[in-house]
Amino acid sequence: ILGTTTTSLAWKKARLIFCTFTAPEVADAPQTYSWPLDGTPWTIHNHANVFARSGLDIGARFFLEHLPANIEGEIADLGCGNGVIGLKALALNPDARVMFTDESYMAVASSRLNVETNMPDDLERCEFVVNNALSDIEPDRFAAILCNPPFHQQHAITDHIAWQMFNDARRSLKYGGELYVVGNRHLDYFRKLKRAFGNCTTIATNNKFVVLKATKVRKQR
Repeated sequence: ILGTTTTSLAWKKARLIFCTFTAPEVADAPQTYSWPLDGTPWTIHNHANVFARSGLDIGARFFLEHLPANIEGEIADLGCGNGVIGLKALALNPDARVMFTDESYMAVASSRLNVETNMPDDLERCEFVVNNALSDIEPDRFAAILCNPPFHQQHAITDHIAWQMFNDARRSLKYGGELYVVGNRHLDYFRKLKRAFGNCTTIATNNKFVVLKATKVRKQR
């Protein structure tokens, strides 16, 4: 375990054991995957085990076409993955700050790398946070939150992660702030958002995906 050992001569039935520690070889970093983002000059980088390592997933592609622009204040890319949604938000909202947050350290590192390599002059407008949804983020903070929720955990289809994201988003938005969500139509996020926020608007839809918006409003007494 430690390295080469030698022993001294015996003396009164005892020996000294000497060990020369051999440091293990430093393992190579896991492979980073890269691909060009169509319609932009950007190259997107994914560290190991980050979703969509070989190209943009079709849900995110649809979402990119319908992101809000010219927001002032703070925007969160919730469950950021490689950060492509937040990267586009950074470009569309030059007066906003963008937080990239994910439970995966590799995802957050991928997001940072993508800002550094594609929009380095805007790095100071960014924050990179490893977090369980928005559980450790203060309330009433964001003007907008962007979310492409995962609906698989291992091999099971589940909505409990999306539920946590929606509820955390409502708490973390300012009043009047907006949550934008993309999801498969069959997941019925419209009903879930209306239950969590009391309102929901369809921004865009196609035969597979829907982009929704829910606004944080004060509850009527």
